Amino acid sequence: MPAVTLAKKTGFCFGVKRAVDMALEVLEKEKAAYSLGSIIHNRQVVEDLAGKGLAVVERIEDVPQGGTVVISSHGSGPQIARRLAKQGMKVVDTTCPFVLNAQRIAKSLHKEGYAVIIVGDKDHPEVRALVDFAGEKTYVVKDTKEAAALRLSPNEKLSIVSQTTQSTERFLDVVREILKKGPKEMRIFNTICRDAQERQVAARALASKVKVMLVVGGKNSANTRRLYDVCRKVSPFTYLIETEKELDRKRVSGKARIGITSGASTPQWVIEKVVKKIQKK
Repeated sequence: MPAVTLAKKTGFCFGVKRAVDMALEVLEKEKAAYSLGSIIHNRQVVEDLAGKGLAVVERIEDVPQGGTVVISSHGSGPQIARRLAKQGMKVVDTTCPFVLNAQRIAKSLHKEGYAVIIVGDKDHPEVRALVDFAGEKTYVVKDTKEAAALRLSPNEKLSIVSQTTQSTERFLDVVREILKKGPKEMRIFNTICRDAQERQVAARALASKVKVMLVVGGKNSANTRRLYDVCRKVSPFTYLIETEKELDRKRVSGKARIGITSGASTPQWVIEKVVKKIQKK
């Protein structure tokens, strides 16, 4: 039987657990609520919550009058907040505290007249909300290539923040690329979540010691994809799977040591099922 080693950090992070617990508390009281987008990026958890009464909607207009709106752990911008307030809807905000911190920084930088460069994925809900807080002088770059292509005014006051689930390596690479442009003034805020940083470090260390590395989590989860990228640089035998159903046992058969890490929105019971399948005779 292969030896399976879990990374030091697996399962829900603090922010995800908080969001799920808040949603469950609302559903216990009201039996039904509406999430603006998926509350977290894990299909299994979202489906479980849907069975308990949390419907996912993409537009405020899809929420019936008097309905309770749940803001996802990724947060939302001030434009959405104003619309919800105008319509008098009851709101439960499960935004991760680390994301809230990034939003406060972006809002403050905007007020102080800084152009805000966000290192992240432009289509991710967390980044869309950050853009809303940062105002019109905002640039989103996902890597050094996009950072190098930016056309910035030499007199522009610059600042850099990060999507909370970015890799530290990529964030610093972008910072160095922007510094090459010789900005007159630049403020740098590493807003990467501490859990995401620690999870990446632990996953990288484990990947270097095992024959096969499995990253368990949602394919639409930014932090899960980041873990995959980090591990893949260490081991070519790194595989991203959402559940045990996607595990190809041929990839782990005969391997003495198998490592497992997970995205911050992956529940422990999903990981346990993967381990069980690996060890099944």
